[in-house]
Amino acid sequence: MRFRYRSAAMSAALILGLTPLAHSEENTLVWVDGGGAYHDTVQKEILDTWKAPEGMSIVSVAGTDNAKLRAMVESNRVVWDVYNGDNTWGTEADGEWLEPLDYSVINKDDIVPEFASKYRVANMIYSIQLAYNTDKVTTKPAGWADFFDLEKFPGKRAVMDYSAGGIFEIALLADGVAPADLYPLDIDRAIRKLDTIKSSLVYWQSGAQSEELVGSGEVSMVMTYNARAYDAKVALEMPVDYIFEGQILAAAYLTVPKGSKHVKAAMDLIAYAVSADVNGKLSTDLPLAPSNTKTQVNPEMSPDLPTSHLDKPYAVFDDQWIAANSAMLEQRYQAWKSAAQ
Repeated sequence: MRFRYRSAAMSAALILGLTPLAHSEENTLVWVDGGGAYHDTVQKEILDTWKAPEGMSIVSVAGTDNAKLRAMVESNRVVWDVYNGDNTWGTEADGEWLEPLDYSVINKDDIVPEFASKYRVANMIYSIQLAYNTDKVTTKPAGWADFFDLEKFPGKRAVMDYSAGGIFEIALLADGVAPADLYPLDIDRAIRKLDTIKSSLVYWQSGAQSEELVGSGEVSMVMTYNARAYDAKVALEMPVDYIFEGQILAAAYLTVPKGSKHVKAAMDLIAYAVSADVNGKLSTDLPLAPSNTKTQVNPEMSPDLPTSHLDKPYAVFDDQWIAANSAMLEQRYQAWKSAAQ
């Protein structure tokens, strides 16, 4: 299955187009996620199989927007009920815009411990990993240190153009920092390491772009989402392979906007989505790992799930620290990126 992501303009149009419907349909529960193949899988495996309360319908919308959610809450015009955001959303820093999750309804005990907290619970786990072009790289890389080794592994590198997306983390891992010691991030050390390959860097703004860069051979290696690496190799049959050594785990999180008109139903839907009976079904077509430790996954997909490789070195994004330091991270990243080499 090829991953397809709607443009920001299209996503915005969908969201805005939903508003009149949501206000006129008091018994409509609205689910929002990031779109693409993930959106389609969620629809098939979760939303279409959930038994909604009598008289209630459910609408799913592709296109998350944290700023729009905040504006809805602050203006008391909330039309979203379950918000499936990325790992940057739903920490304590976002508490004023969210309902606390009801863990008397949601079974927190079965969730991987670090992926359930006051305002959010993970729906699936993914990772940032190293992928490479097999025509350009004939010796399998062993980790992020090889990503920074231009002599042993010549060619350009592609990185996510986002300060909180892992660029500082992979630099520190490559420089010998242990995963358990990543945070607080030593930004000065990370920048020194990044400077060693800055002239060979290409920056990507979308997952699809990351696939094209490495698949075409424009870059030899790329830091990308594990699902994108899988898509390039399996669905698009590009000369791409990937490693799980040094992967950085992240998750998509379910939250409930404060002021939702359907809080009880939203909690019930979240409980269903992360239940042992349902959670593993997201791996039917996509390499997305479950957050529920007791669920069953697609055995054919198991080798490509991030959580199947926790016997190898890996790190976990410290979302609380990142949220508290997001402004500093962005300032340091932009200053570094714009500085002359």
